[in-house]
Amino acid sequence: MPVRSLACVLAAVLLAIASLSARAAETHAYVVTTDFSTGGLSSIDLATRAVARDVAAVYSDARARWSGGLLYVLNRLGQDNLQVIDPAAGFTTVRQFSLGNGSNPSDIIVVSPHKAYVSLYQRAEILIVDPTTGVSLGGIDLAPFADADGIPEADHMARFGRWLFVSLERLDETHVFVPTDTSLVAVIDAGADTVVDVNPALPGKQAIVLSRTNPVTAFAWDPVERVFYLGCAGSYRATDGGIVKIDPATMRDLGVVATEAALGGDIAHIEWHTATHGYAIVTDADFNASLVTWNPSTGAKLATIFGPSSGLADCARDDQGELYVCDNSFSTPGIRVFSTATDLPIAGPLDTGLPPFQVLFDALTPDVLDVPPAVAASPLSNPAPNPARGGVAFRLALDHDADAAVEAFDLGGRRVRTIERGRTSAGAHELRWDLRDDSGRIVAPGVYLVRLRSEARTIVRRVSVVE
Repeated sequence: MPVRSLACVLAAVLLAIASLSARAAETHAYVVTTDFSTGGLSSIDLATRAVARDVAAVYSDARARWSGGLLYVLNRLGQDNLQVIDPAAGFTTVRQFSLGNGSNPSDIIVVSPHKAYVSLYQRAEILIVDPTTGVSLGGIDLAPFADADGIPEADHMARFGRWLFVSLERLDETHVFVPTDTSLVAVIDAGADTVVDVNPALPGKQAIVLSRTNPVTAFAWDPVERVFYLGCAGSYRATDGGIVKIDPATMRDLGVVATEAALGGDIAHIEWHTATHGYAIVTDADFNASLVTWNPSTGAKLATIFGPSSGLADCARDDQGELYVCDNSFSTPGIRVFSTATDLPIAGPLDTGLPPFQVLFDALTPDVLDVPPAVAASPLSNPAPNPARGGVAFRLALDHDADAAVEAFDLGGRRVRTIERGRTSAGAHELRWDLRDDSGRIVAPGVYLVRLRSEARTIVRRVSVVE
């Protein structure tokens, strides 16, 4: 086997082992339940599938996140508060505080015990709070991304290193929440608490423009391609939406990878499993839901493995090869468990008391990270410092002699500087870009892409140049 092929295989094995180790602490599923008049929280032991029902009371419209041993529950429209629950203390609510009347919180990213970001569906801002005290630490203005009603409808968030990605549905609330012409993903710099301009060539700060409208799902992470998938429902009953792919490194929409027409209905939830196998919950014109499998590489629907049902609300994979599905149908509500190896049902419906609405798992990760750290063996390191003023450094590491080109481009695709080109020996090399173009002029402030091309491999790193 060639040295490069062997190195790739070993890297893949090590990555798989690291991934399993990082998730080895999963022991319980937590289920947010509701009958839309009352709400609760139930717990499922992953080893025995024993259900502890109604271990805590939450609002009838709630979402939850797990971070650092705690459950962060967003009690939504009508309550507008954050409830922090400690499972180790008998599911005691250790603190609860308002996020602003009428704010309708959608999602939370906890970056440290004393800092969290909350997306607000009915406000044009991201709220920053101290989750241990409830003290507001400020906000990040999203008004420039709003449609005519003044609200961008910020929904789900995902973290990629220091960047937060926020889906903005941009619905027309004056006309029954119909999609406007464009939906977006805003990018937040969690180090500076500012909005990132993803396209400095255009006036004002720009967000990622999505290929479809009305992004309703959580961000699904693909650790193989290192991209996000986001399900967009478009207009309901019109099958005009689809699953789009987002490259968080270059902050670009890479297009539609699966259409609603191919999947068989409006997209309500998506889950990535492998490069050729994912899950989606789709609804037909009568709002009956089905659980389907799809191929992320081709966009094709593979099979319907459950449904149609009067209600499927959510699904999530544990680290034991099982898919937990929230079935909140009138006749047989509960958690249904499927094997991700065969897609066959293996348990359920597990009685969760009230019908299940959301399922999530505990994990070793100390905070809410939808993205694992970059593989240390990557041939081109992340830039440092970033943002950069006087210059930026990279580490180029090749496992064998190869032709390599490291070049800087602006977001319009124009090459501004050749940093390294030619036959490069195996081993580690320190590269530096002095932030000048090929003619010796300092480049303008903005975002630049530094690309490594070596044989069949291409890697892109993003550099923010500031004054």
